[in-house]
Amino acid sequence: MINRMKATQTVVTDYNVGAVARTLIEAPAIELEELYQQSFNMVTAAIPVSVYKSFNFTALAAIAASGLIRTTIAAQQTDQRISAGTQFATTSTSSVYVASTDTTIAAGDTYADVQVACSATGSAGNLAANQSFTTTPTITGFVSATNLSPFTSGRDAETADQTLQRFNDYISTLPRGTTASLSYGLSTAQVTDSNGNAIETVALSLVDEPYTRDATQPIALVNLYIFNGVGSTSAALVAAAQKIIDGYTQTDGTKVAGYKAAGVPTTVYAATEQDLNFSAELEIDTDLTDWATAEAAATTAIDSYLLGLPFNATAVVAKMEALLMGITGVTDVPSMSLTANVTGGIGVKLMAGTLSFTQAATTEATS
Repeated sequence: MINRMKATQTVVTDYNVGAVARTLIEAPAIELEELYQQSFNMVTAAIPVSVYKSFNFTALAAIAASGLIRTTIAAQQTDQRISAGTQFATTSTSSVYVASTDTTIAAGDTYADVQVACSATGSAGNLAANQSFTTTPTITGFVSATNLSPFTSGRDAETADQTLQRFNDYISTLPRGTTASLSYGLSTAQVTDSNGNAIETVALSLVDEPYTRDATQPIALVNLYIFNGVGSTSAALVAAAQKIIDGYTQTDGTKVAGYKAAGVPTTVYAATEQDLNFSAELEIDTDLTDWATAEAAATTAIDSYLLGLPFNATAVVAKMEALLMGITGVTDVPSMSLTANVTGGIGVKLMAGTLSFTQAATTEATS
């Protein structure tokens, strides 16, 4: 504004700080600057929104954690029904898990696996394995309830950065039949319960073209492998993934294009799970920890490490030893059952088998 006044007249010449003319135009200048800044921010925010809308691409909502709870009762003479809506609570967290469907324990049987979902969405509902639960209302003959596998499907609402990354991945899949396209398609597969809660999703996937390593294999052949992040990937999840890859027709007649290339046999398989048994001797400092705590931490560390490995990965002995040494109170790992790295084959997911730890000679800190 000062430059305009200088260019359009010669009467006012004092534009120093505190001058009358400068003081008069400072207030509208500040407001104009604020308007420009707000306009810039709005346009910046609107650009990705408009692009997303043009592709009918929306941010992912939060998902509730879900899984199975092994519910054990004393044998009864009649069938015992665990009704949908039964609540399972654990002392380890404040989360409450609700039975999704009715589950019946037949007369004479002592347990059933109840499908549950967290009452609140988000990652806070994820839970480590082997937690104890109480039930509301109380189940007749109730003995115990525990989750044999961890709950890992809980997911927070997608952030703007995560949406942008997923959109970039989506754009890269528009030319169907590519490795990126197939991987993205697999990542969208899920199995839901009767309430629409995702109870199983694809956590890992692998696109394998056999001819790249074996010239006798057909060039037009693609094998896809999926893993649900927990173990025992279900046939239902495989079927859901295959449907997405092949393409399908919705109930209203709308055709949804698949992600495979036309004429190329593309088959989805569940991961081949290879259990890796592992044992180690741990020496601990009893002034820093007790054996039960150290043993539980060691089990969690190795289980989490193996569960987090991708397809065809190598379980590195040195890494596993380092994880054990990183546990508070562990001072030495005198021996381990594994002496060499273990690598999974094509479509193989290494999993924790039998994990056992024994206590070596105990040392105490000197004062």
